[in-house]
Amino acid sequence: MEEQVTGRQIGVKFGVIFGLISTLYTLAMAMARIQLPFVGMFIQWAIVIGVFVFACKEYKANNGNIMSFGKGFGIIMMASLIGGLIRSVASYVYFIVDPAYLDFVKEAQQNSPFGPPPDQSSTQGMEGMMAFFTSPEFMAIMSFIMAIFAGLIFGLIISAVMKNEEDEF
Repeated sequence: MEEQVTGRQIGVKFGVIFGLISTLYTLAMAMARIQLPFVGMFIQWAIVIGVFVFACKEYKANNGNIMSFGKGFGIIMMASLIGGLIRSVASYVYFIVDPAYLDFVKEAQQNSPFGPPPDQSSTQGMEGMMAFFTSPEFMAIMSFIMAIFAGLIFGLIISAVMKNEEDEF
C-alpha cells in the first residue's frame, strides 16, 4: 500500500511556496515603487487562492481523492501561517535595508485622494501616527496578520468547496 501524504507535509510545502511567491510579489512592487491599491489586492487574492487550491488538490490526489473539511482547513491554515511568517520576515528585512521605501509609502498615503484634507492643527499628530503605521515592525506584523485572515476566510471557503469525504456505506 502507498504511503499517504500527511496534511502537515502539504501545509509546510505550500506554506513555503505561498511565502516565496507572495514575498517575490511584495518585494517586486516595493523595489519598483509601484502601488496598485485595487488591482494589487486582486493579484494578491489570486496568489492566495491559487496556492490554497493547489494545496488541497495535491492532498486529495495523494489520499485517494478524499479530504474532509477539517483536513483542508488545517492544511490551508498551516500554509497561511508559514507563508505569512516568511513574507513578513522578508518584508521586514527589506524595509530595514531600503528605508527610502517607507518614505515612499508615507508620501503616497499623504497624497492619497481617499483621505480627508489635513488641517494645519492636526498635522503634527498625523505625522506621529504616520510614522507608527509605516514603521517596519508594524508593516511586518500586519503582513503576518493579513496572511492569517486570508487563511481563515479563504480556507473556510476553499475547504467547503473542495471537500470530498468518504462514503459511509
